[in-house]
Amino acid sequence: MFDLSFVRRANRTVIDRRLFAWPFVLTRSFYLDPDRPNCLSVIVQTGSGAVHGEDRLVQRLVLNPGTAVCLTNQGATSVHRADPAARAVETINLCVAGGASLEYLLEPRILFPDAALSQSVELDCANDGSALIVDAFTMHDPRGEARGFRELESTFCLRRSGSEPLVIERTRLHRPDPGIFRGYLAFGSAFLVLTPSHDHADIQASLITALSGISGLYAAASVLPGAAGLGVRLAASDLTGIRAAFASISAIYRQALLSVTEQQAAPLFVSR
Repeated sequence: MFDLSFVRRANRTVIDRRLFAWPFVLTRSFYLDPDRPNCLSVIVQTGSGAVHGEDRLVQRLVLNPGTAVCLTNQGATSVHRADPAARAVETINLCVAGGASLEYLLEPRILFPDAALSQSVELDCANDGSALIVDAFTMHDPRGEARGFRELESTFCLRRSGSEPLVIERTRLHRPDPGIFRGYLAFGSAFLVLTPSHDHADIQASLITALSGISGLYAAASVLPGAAGLGVRLAASDLTGIRAAFASISAIYRQALLSVTEQQAAPLFVSR
């Protein structure tokens, strides 16, 4: 269990609830973004260093009004084999209040032979809140025999201010035939949840331009239903391409937040 709540105090984001148990570990947090001094960077660590077949992992993050959080972990996480009747389960609940911004930037999962993982991400973001959620995986056989994982099930659900779901995306792969991957070995997705004041078409164009310049990467970006933001799907020959894509997506997301802040702060001149 990993449960954090954030509030804004003295113009900075701080943690006001900090609950965690094995295998999660949380140490010091940082203020690393000079353009957003309010933003708190949090690094989540795991004592086990991997996800095992019968793990039940639960995360909850609550961002109260006006907070800004960038959360990541210490590195790519291995998902090891599961017994035939078992699979690892991870449940992630994210709540972003008005005027808050979340960057949920977990490192990719490395699926070992016979690994089985079921992951669910539920995001409830206020209409004037913002979030960037990324997810990625690759496959690895330490014997070099191209043995595959057993199962990967992933669900992403987006709500705005507790409404009915605007987006539900599900992926389920069960002992996939290697041919369906068409030679790609690493895959990722990103959801940029933005406010109505953002120019979604302009951000989509920026994403396409930035991602098209990454060698060996296949990428597509589209506007989410209800103009809630944008969704990006990625495929690459290895994790280098996925990480480069996530870096570009993060930069575009942060620039979008800063541009809106600058517009709101700009003085209004009235000619007479």
